[in-house]
Amino acid sequence: MPDVRARSQFSCRRSFLSHLLCRGAAVVAFVIVALQLLQSHVFAADQSDRPNIVFIMVDDLGWADVAFHGGNAPTPNFDRLAKSSLELEQHYVAPVCSPTRTGLMTGRCWSRFGVTAPTNTLALPKDTVTLPRALKSVGYDTCLIGKWHLGSLPEWGPNHFGFDHSYGSLAGGISPWNLFY
Repeated sequence: MPDVRARSQFSCRRSFLSHLLCRGAAVVAFVIVALQLLQSHVFAADQSDRPNIVFIMVDDLGWADVAFHGGNAPTPNFDRLAKSSLELEQHYVAPVCSPTRTGLMTGRCWSRFGVTAPTNTLALPKDTVTLPRALKSVGYDTCLIGKWHLGSLPEWGPNHFGFDHSYGSLAGGISPWNLFY
């Protein structure tokens, strides 16, 4: 008789691995869709015809934590944004911030860069094509406000990866009282 516990562990492992693969694929798909939307508006004769693009990434916020998904914390500004904007409803992120940021910035799986946990070391090669670099290449002005957490030295900061402006913390482990430098 087969060992039920071994079969159960295999199923959990297989499910976990497929879940991780879906997460990486979803981040890549998100960036590809964003770039396609961008490309469709990029060649407008007048820059005022281009859409404004705002990505909001919140650390340690679960899907059901916001009021518009039935959460019990009041989130009136997010609720308003959700009603008037595009909400991506089928995507995944890493369980921690640096890999998620790597996926969003590059459109590639974070493990490709060796980023599998929060990191204050240099996460990306200097010549990496990033979403802000792609946006800049077609005339957008780019800005990051908040936590970078892909390298905590100034020479590894967001201004070296395509952001024209940045204000926030280069490292992780910050609180609302020490976020900005």
